Amino acid sequence: MLTSRFFLPAIVLALFCSVANAQLRFHQVARLDDPNDPARRFRGGREVDFTADGERLITAFYGCTLQLFDLKRNAYIGKPIRTSGDGEVGFVNNEVAYTADWDSVRLWDAKSGQQIGEPIPHELREDTIINPAIDSQGKLIATRATMKSVQLRNVATRELIGAQLNFPAIVQSIRFSDDDRLLFVRAGGLLYAIDVDTGKEVLEPLKSEWQFKHFPEQQILVTSEQVGDGLYQLVIRSTDQRGWPETHHSDLPGKLKRLVVLSDNHVLVQVSKQDYTPGLFTFDLAKPETRVEVKSNADRAFTVVVPQDKRHWICSNIRNISCYRFGESEPVWQMLIPPSGYDQQLYPLDDQHFIIRDKQENFGVYKIADGSEVWTHAGVKRFSRAKDRIALCTSAGVEVWTME
Repeated sequence: MLTSRFFLPAIVLALFCSVANAQLRFHQVARLDDPNDPARRFRGGREVDFTADGERLITAFYGCTLQLFDLKRNAYIGKPIRTSGDGEVGFVNNEVAYTADWDSVRLWDAKSGQQIGEPIPHELREDTIINPAIDSQGKLIATRATMKSVQLRNVATRELIGAQLNFPAIVQSIRFSDDDRLLFVRAGGLLYAIDVDTGKEVLEPLKSEWQFKHFPEQQILVTSEQVGDGLYQLVIRSTDQRGWPETHHSDLPGKLKRLVVLSDNHVLVQVSKQDYTPGLFTFDLAKPETRVEVKSNADRAFTVVVPQDKRHWICSNIRNISCYRFGESEPVWQMLIPPSGYDQQLYPLDDQHFIIRDKQENFGVYKIADGSEVWTHAGVKRFSRAKDRIALCTSAGVEVWTME
């Protein structure tokens, strides 16, 4: 039996929020109220994630409570789950969810809400909270067993693949390659590549800053290295040759901030110069020496997003948000930022829309064509999207909306 405590009345569920002439409409379909004590200082949704098919979600509330929810049946899955930390939550695949405590990851049956097996070691610390790594098929999971070690496991059998991997420095990130054949571990400024079949390193560790990108089809690894005080280089290596030898390197005008794939062979690179102005250029993986500068008049770039069609790029800085068309130096449009909302985080939505969420927790959807507002929602702490649905974490709980 559905109760009003958990779900909106039918008249509210039928409400469509849109502006005149907007092509995209938002329809609220569910709300999950915070089950914790309302007297708490911090309340509401803290984290939320969908399954890939968009039919279930998992949300973490402030107060160390988690909840699974079935959107197809409009019903909670199992009872609220207690956790001991503020780690991430998500799904390994459509059938299995995960939750991260301070020292472990637990797996949950996404249909029943029951815990699967014993916890898997995964150490967190307030200044180094990282997600477990999950391959694209949901068959493998890698966790930071201790601050300086990683375990790779088969999800179905929960058995270790190879021995525990130990490193001389704190593990800062773990992620699978796009073809799921390698696990990349970054620790102490070095990048390690692990064979997922054997659990063993495939080569000596490489120097690498935070941002790097592996291109399996082209058999190329792109990294950056600091070579002096404020001096950095872009490095390209061939991963089909023994030892992954360097095939190209070039000086960067600043620290690498982002690598955005534009096509199979073209990459957009964003750096932050010493005066914090952005430097952007594109290059062809086959001809990296012929990089092309992307000119703009942006003085800073907190965030740069490239929509799905790869025709525009949008950036935010201290004073405005600007939209540029590739190949043109003047913006298509600019939007002034209020003094109180200086840090505007941008996210792509589709070919026609993008998202802004600022530090004042204002969330909005805007048109790429002219920057006009389509829909806004106040008090959004975090959000997640799957297919035609979007979930918003607010101080009251979690709201789920469909996009039409």
